[in-house]
Amino acid sequence: MNKSQNDLRLLPAIFKKIGFTILLLSVLWAALSVSKILSIDKGLAGTLFESGILISLLLLALTRNKTEDELTLKIRLKALAGSFIYGVVFVIFEPLISLLFGGNFLFDIGATQLLISMFLFYFIMLYIMKKNR
Repeated sequence: MNKSQNDLRLLPAIFKKIGFTILLLSVLWAALSVSKILSIDKGLAGTLFESGILISLLLLALTRNKTEDELTLKIRLKALAGSFIYGVVFVIFEPLISLLFGGNFLFDIGATQLLISMFLFYFIMLYIMKKNR
């Protein structure tokens, strides 16, 4: 492993399985609470669902692939930068558009929803950039 690969410390590949397991459990939790099989407060169920999704997406984003090289690391960093720029632009322009159209024109989202959308943008960018390399 050369110096450029040693700079970005990622989790071992086994954490992908853990991330997908947490994602599956979160979706199962949401499905059981929506179908009224589990009688739990909606606020608590939503918070646990969002937290599970965030933790699983973070684990998936920070886990290395089985074959990791310099180009993959460069693609990963470009996708992360693009995701950050997406989040900043969204936070800046959402209130401006809401002011223009009088009210909540777009989404009235909180920090958790913004982070989830940034992770999804990251994974989409990562997939597109890996496919076009």
